[in-house]
Amino acid sequence: MKYQETKEISKKYKQQYVNGLEHLLARREADCETVRETYRKDIFTNPKKYREDFQKMLGWPLVGYTPEQLSEPKSEKLSDENGYSVYRMQFEILKGVFLTGLFFQVDGKKNPLVIFQHGGAGTPEFAAGVYGSSEYYYDVIQNLTGQGAHVFAPQLLLWDETYGVEYDRKAMDAHLKRVGSSITAIEIHGIQTVLDYFEKKDSVSNFGMVGLSYGGFYTLYTAALDTRIKSAVSCAFFNQRSKYPFSDWTWFESAKLLDDAEIACLIYPRKLCVELGNRDDLFSFDSGVAELQRLKTLCCDVGCDWLEFLEFDGIHEFCPEVAPLVRLVKHLNDIG
Repeated sequence: MKYQETKEISKKYKQQYVNGLEHLLARREADCETVRETYRKDIFTNPKKYREDFQKMLGWPLVGYTPEQLSEPKSEKLSDENGYSVYRMQFEILKGVFLTGLFFQVDGKKNPLVIFQHGGAGTPEFAAGVYGSSEYYYDVIQNLTGQGAHVFAPQLLLWDETYGVEYDRKAMDAHLKRVGSSITAIEIHGIQTVLDYFEKKDSVSNFGMVGLSYGGFYTLYTAALDTRIKSAVSCAFFNQRSKYPFSDWTWFESAKLLDDAEIACLIYPRKLCVELGNRDDLFSFDSGVAELQRLKTLCCDVGCDWLEFLEFDGIHEFCPEVAPLVRLVKHLNDIG
């Protein structure tokens, strides 16, 4: 070709395109927020409708799923610890799909069970200190068992490369969305399958859920959808979704329906504790507080007695304060 130029000459056109898309997105997000303000008008008086919409947003198998005859869970005892025993359990959550986790069974006849959900690059084993120190999880599982709660910690599609099992969560999610599902829908369904199993056990009274980061995401979403979870602690997740549009945290037109504040409303009148580190190096503490203020505004008619916010001095880690876990287990025991 005769015509030649440097890359610098076309740079302004590329920048103009990017600027145009960003301005377009800002306008569309503002429009979606206006729609959402109208949409959520009776979220506290008609939560069933919003849970159904939420399920549709996330996809199959939360909607359109016909239960299949699945195998019984497998259980292998790993150890007896001080006051509890540890088992590795495997649940067939869909035909040929097996969810594995660690079950920490405390001594005693009937106790609440808490789902503990690890964060990104995490595993139940790491959070429990099986490999040594639990580091930024601060022995949360042992703190829960110390309060007299059984704990089940599922392994979601979130481990890091050191385990030698390769996967692409984003690609898996994209493929699932093509067929009307999502990785979130599959994994929430998996957690609900675990609840189905333990609900029938005489040794289990009530359910709670606790999670860090991605685990905080699953805690917020699962508690919003499943009313069997009576108390939840979501740590290092709650925020403004527009600032963190992760592909596996985003669904078609979700900005018109439910952001974190609206999803939290679906937990009412059950208990929710939101924990945010004021030095979080991954998600902005300030935008998390801004979303929390929006939630409190939405609660003007029902009050905030069901909602607790804990700011702790920390980074992107589990809150080292044990008090919220003590309150969670106490609440589960008090409601019988």
